[in-house]
This record gives sequence, C-alpha cells and structure tokens, in this order.
Amino acid sequence: MKQIGSILLAAAIVATSAAGAGGSSGDPLVTQSYLEGTYAPTLLTQAQQRADRRTQALYDQVLQEAGLAGGFGERRYKQGDVLTLSTGSGCLLLAGEASVRYASGAVVDVTGGTVVPSGSALEARHRYLAAENTTAVLSVSSATAVLSLEGSAALSPSASTDYNALADALSAMGLFAGTGTAYGSGYDLERAATRVEGLVLFLRLLGEEAAAQAYTGPCPFSDVPEWAQRYVAYAYDRGYTAGVGTDAAGNPAFGPAHIMGTEEYVTFLLRALGYQDSGESPDFTWQSALPFAQEQGVLTGGEVSLFSGLPSFLRAHAVYLSYFALDAPMKDGSGTLLASLSAAGALDGVQAQAVRAQVTVSRIS
Repeated sequence: MKQIGSILLAAAIVATSAAGAGGSSGDPLVTQSYLEGTYAPTLLTQAQQRADRRTQALYDQVLQEAGLAGGFGERRYKQGDVLTLSTGSGCLLLAGEASVRYASGAVVDVTGGTVVPSGSALEARHRYLAAENTTAVLSVSSATAVLSLEGSAALSPSASTDYNALADALSAMGLFAGTGTAYGSGYDLERAATRVEGLVLFLRLLGEEAAAQAYTGPCPFSDVPEWAQRYVAYAYDRGYTAGVGTDAAGNPAFGPAHIMGTEEYVTFLLRALGYQDSGESPDFTWQSALPFAQEQGVLTGGEVSLFSGLPSFLRAHAVYLSYFALDAPMKDGSGTLLASLSAAGALDGVQAQAVRAQVTVSRIS
C-alpha cells in the first residue's frame, strides 16, 4: 500500500514539473532520459521515505494511545517464568525452550503459516501471534531463554535460579563476557560450554584475560584455533590446564571443541583456590572434584546433587559456579577468592561488593 501511494505521489510531482517546465520537443528544458533515469527514481525514493516517516509516526501514536509503548524488544527469562500475551501480541523465541497454551481462539505460527495446538513447544526463530479473542500463555522450560516480545505481555516470574542475574553481575564486575551473539546480551547461556570456552570463562573470572592475551609463549597443542592460542598457552604455562592426549598424527591435543563437563570446570575453580590435582601428593583428582569441593566448602550438597546429574553443562551453569566461587575460601586460609582477586588488582573490590549487594539469587542448598 505504501509503495502504491509513493508511486502515485511521485508521478503527480513529475507530471506537474513537466507541465510547468515549458520548452518543446525540439528544445526541451529537461530531457526525457533524465526524467526517466534520474529525476523520477530520485523523487520516488524521497516520497517513499516521507511515507515511511509518517507511517512510523502514526504507528507510534497508536501504540502510545493503546498503552503498548515499551512493550517491544527482547530480554532474558528463567525457567518457570510465565508470560501472558493478549490478542495481537506476538513473540519470537531466540534461545532456550518455551511452550504456549491457550484455552480458546488460536495462536498462529506466522513464520510457518500454521495454527499451533495448545501445549506446543515454540520453535526457535519462528514468530508467533495471539489471534483474535486469544490469551496466549508462554512458559519457559529451559534454565534460561531469550524471547523477543511485540505488544502487551504480563510476566509472572518464577522462583527458579536466575542465572541471567548472575551473568549480569559477573559482567558488571568485569569477570564475564559473551560470545558476540547479537541477542541476549551476547551471553549464550543456553549453549553447552566447550573446553576452550570454559578456559576463557575461567581466565576472565581470575582477572587474567589481559595477561593471557599478552602472552607470547608457544602453544603446545596442535588443534587450538588461532584466536585461542594465547589463552591456552598462558593457561598451560600457569598450570591451569592440560591436554587430552594426542591427535591422529601423534601431536599433543587440547580438544578445544570438546564439550566441557562439570568436573572439568570445578577442577579449574579448585586450582584457582590453590588446590592441586597433579604432582606427588595431589589434593584431589578431576573425578573427585565435586565431592572434594563440597568438603572444602566450595560447593553445597544441593549443588553437587544438581551438577552431578546434568545432561549438559551449560554456560549458565559455569556462570553460577563462577559467581559463588568468589565466596569460596582459599586453600592457604588467606580469605575468599573475591578478596584474593581484589588484593591482586584483578577487580575493584568496592565495586564488586556494590554489584553483589544488588543480587538476590540464593544458592542451591
């Protein structure tokens, strides 16, 4: 509709211009090729832009009058959160898992061109719309999820662990960063952590990312991507990590794309606290990392139970363990990991305390 209006407007202006231009076929003031090849297309573009601006202004006015302003955009949610959408409102699942139910009316999968049955799981990257006389209820079933909403929605938050808030807090303290994903603050909490990602998360937690990026020693492994070689070389030199054996050619391998398990990440944390899992008299082995961490007050019994039975260790779980590891005591009795990082200048202790004071997430007991 806007395109047709723009064309008519442009045509009218061109006609008016031609009529008032004077001249003759033998001595035209404006050539026909100029009118058709340059003037008319330029005028059409300008008309289209004016129509777009007026349409957007009218659209914003309607939203304001309907009380829907500010109801657009994406944000993070946690497991058990429930969103209620009214007629004309829509959603787009960007990450995680969620389902929709409704008692009457219909919910339309606009992307797929179908009506979805009540109780259906939402498909990622599909846009859904609550049809006329429909109240759609969305329920988040994964640990975290990212949803983009359009229109009016009411949130009933759950009491589940808010991994999103912990990620925000770590990010504010300079101890966590995302992967560059364009949505959900780039956190990618819904993805399983690879070994190399887990290592980078760990180095950021220690405030040693800058030191790793500046490291110039050789990387002892043959399979590490170029962007991660300094991280891995630095961590290996510091004794934070080791390889996974050899590759097909017999070269030492790190296994950067291997999915990280809970035991591996807890091993990282225990090493940061001063415990050793190698040498003549190791404190623990990676197989015993979780029960050992509980014995040392690093993990609670509830955390050991939860993280021992995970089908997949997600970036969200790494964030949880990293955040609460800040309260863990160092092996040498010098204080907590947070105090140690503050003393070493890896973070601003006063700022960190201020950030943490705003976090209301409870530990899993």
